[in-house]
Formats: sequence, C-alpha cells, structure tokens
Amino acid sequence: MSLPHRSVATIDSPEFINLQPLDINPLMSKCEIKVFYIGENRNQSFISKETALEMAKTLRGAPIVGYYKDEKEDFADHGNRMTIDDEGIHFDVMTKPYGFVAPDADVWFQKFADTDDFGNEIEREYLVTTGYLWTGQFPEAQAVIDSGKPQSMELDESTLDGHWATNNKNGLEFFIINDAIVSKLCILGDNVEPCFEGASVTAPQTTTPAKYTLDDEFKRSLFTMMKELEFALKGDNTVEQLENQVVETEEVIETEPVAEFEDNSVETVEVENQEHTEDASSSADFVKKDEEEEPAEDAESEDEGEDSENEAEDEDKKKPTQNSLHTDEEYAELETKFQALQTEYDNLQNLNNELVEFKNKVEDQQKDELIAKFYMLSDEDKQEVIENKRQYSLEDIESKLAVICYRKKINFTEDASSKTAESEAVVTFNMNDNFEDSTPDWVKAVEATQKKL
Repeated sequence: MSLPHRSVATIDSPEFINLQPLDINPLMSKCEIKVFYIGENRNQSFISKETALEMAKTLRGAPIVGYYKDEKEDFADHGNRMTIDDEGIHFDVMTKPYGFVAPDADVWFQKFADTDDFGNEIEREYLVTTGYLWTGQFPEAQAVIDSGKPQSMELDESTLDGHWATNNKNGLEFFIINDAIVSKLCILGDNVEPCFEGASVTAPQTTTPAKYTLDDEFKRSLFTMMKELEFALKGDNTVEQLENQVVETEEVIETEPVAEFEDNSVETVEVENQEHTEDASSSADFVKKDEEEEPAEDAESEDEGEDSENEAEDEDKKKPTQNSLHTDEEYAELETKFQALQTEYDNLQNLNNELVEFKNKVEDQQKDELIAKFYMLSDEDKQEVIENKRQYSLEDIESKLAVICYRKKINFTEDASSKTAESEAVVTFNMNDNFEDSTPDWVKAVEATQKKL
C-alpha cells in the first residue's frame, strides 16, 4: 500500500527543539500509583521482593486503563464481558486507556499501614510509581486526581511464570509468582475491592525517596573539611561562609577527587616579606639621598620620619609570622579531624562487612540443612539449587526441590519402619501435640504439589 502523498526528507540536518522537562501537554495531570505489596495477598498469590524488583522494570510505559459506567457515574471492575451469540462464546475487554506510566517515571518501595479484613492494622511494603492521566480529555479521570480510586494491576498471561506451594504456617496454598510483565494498571470503582487492599491511583502524595547514606555523610564532612583547609591557607573566609558554600557545591561531592594540599604558606609569606623588605629598603635609600640634599634644619624632622617608617616596617615583618603560625595551627587541627573521621568511617565499614558475612553464614547453614532433608534426591538433582542458594530464599529452595520430587515420582507412602537408619538420622520429624501427624513439612509440600498438578 502506498501513501497518496509522499514526503521525503532532504539532505539538510533536522533542527531539534530544546524542550524542558516540564514542557508537557497541559491537559495531563500527574498521579501516583500504589501498584501492589510484597508477600502473600488475598487472591492466594505471593510476590517476593526479588520478583517485584524485576516486575518494576516493566512498569514504565504501561497504560492506565478503566471501565467507566455513565449510569453509575463511577468506574467498574476490569471490564471483561462474555458474549454468547450465533458465532459462539467470546470475551470482550471494556476498558479504555486514561493515561500511562511515563518512560522516565520514578519507581520505589514504600511502607504503608493497611487495615486487613478483620480491622487490624498491618504494615505492608508497596511498589509505587508515578504516571499521567488525560484529565483534560476525560472528566472521569479528573475525579481520580481529586478523590483517588482503587487500582488493580493486570499481568501478561503469556509471560507469567510461577508455581503452587503450601505455606507450612497456615496450610494455605499460594501461587508463587517467579516472573511477570505488568501489562496494565486498571482504575476501579469505589465499591470494587482490589486484590491488594491499599492499591490506588491518587494525586501525588510523596516525593521521590531520599537516597542518603552514611557514605554521603562522610563525603559531605570530608568535603567541608577540605574547603575549610583550602580557605584557611588563603586566610580569606570564615567557617560560616564555608558552610554556606558547601550547600551550593553539594553535587560536586560525588565526583570531586580528594585534593592534595601542600603547606606552602610559610614560603609564600617569606617571599612576600622579602618583596616588602626590598621595597622598604628602596624607600629608605631614597630618603637618605633626599636627606643629603635637604637643608640641615630639616634633618631632625626627617630622622623622626625615618624612625616611624622603621617601626611600621617592623610591624609589617611581625604580621606574616603571626599569620603563618595561625595557619599552621588550623591546618593541624583540620588534619586531626580528618584522620578521626576517616578512622570512624573505616570502623563502621568493617563492622558492616562483618555483619553481612555473619548473616550470610547463618542463612547458608539454614539452607544447607533444608537441602539435606531432601536426602532422596541425588547431588545432581540438587546441583542447580546448591549452586544458586545465595539467590534463593528458604521458601524458593523448598518449592524447587519439592517439584523435583514430584517429577521423579518419589513415593512417600512407604512405611516408616522400612526406612534405613541412615535415612531416619537425616530426616527431622515435626510432631503435633496429639502425636498424630509425623509427616515432615517438605513432604506435605510435595504432596500438595502432586495434588495441584
């Protein structure tokens, strides 16, 4: 198919327009979306923080849709409609786009206090982002900005990956989402309860979370001390003036290398002193020559003038020496502060490394003990889990090994008396108060997987 009118670019280079970040369509309004929270939810699915981090990468550019009913003057649900006609049964999507998540939108985690179905307050960690709604085109979109609406995300079914597992604490089955692409963010009506209780679309409520760490504090303090030292050597600025300049140069902290200062102040003072002495000597020479030419009655007054000049010259000689001593003291004090701050930073960094290493050892031990419980699997069967155990949680390891047991059709109905002594030594049985159930939790997980699949 050819276009009725052709338009071909010429050789001239395009002339780009230098738009600013805030040069956007005025008929749009910025909004904030609480997408979903981490952990279990009431539609019996589970999203770990690691999975949420990957899903967050698919948020930018996602459409914000809704199904608005004029007769209700409010949004409805996801707007899926089943139609039966002479052609059979087919499904229609009734939602339409009302906005989008910008390609450069901020995405972050933030904790909120929710109220569950029983009226209890519970803290949940949400994935949050920002978007834009076409409020100038759709009055119902403006109502979302004015009063806020519930929100429910939609996942792309073709890329959804996960598995079923049983929570050993409450015995409930949950679909563990391993990977998913967020295809839409759907605005819901006030009378529609979202899967994630606090999920919503509202006017902007928060600013981008601050990224401030101990390392930032150290660099800020170091930069302040460097500037104090630099200006102290020059003898120009006060501490108060330096503090004001630090605020203006805060962005330089990240990239500015640590400068090496050489204490050349004494040499500089000596050179200036020599120049001043040479000038003074020249002046004295001129006075002496004039004195020879002047009448004798003016000799006494000229002597007094020469004495005054000599006294001023002595005072000038003293001043550089005092400035030099004062600068040396300031330099020594700043150097002491810097060394103390560097030592404190090194100690905190070492402590943090020790805590991280201790945490990893504890987690590794727990994971090794869990893997050892699956004694019926060979090392080859468990190789992938063992090699990547640092990346998996305990729940992930248990689920993966349980699935392997199911696929290998391992039979768990064998009489306990037929187990070897070695097997009994490896397996840890968790018995209840009535001593009726001695089946390990991981066996229950495998049996649940068998039933589900």
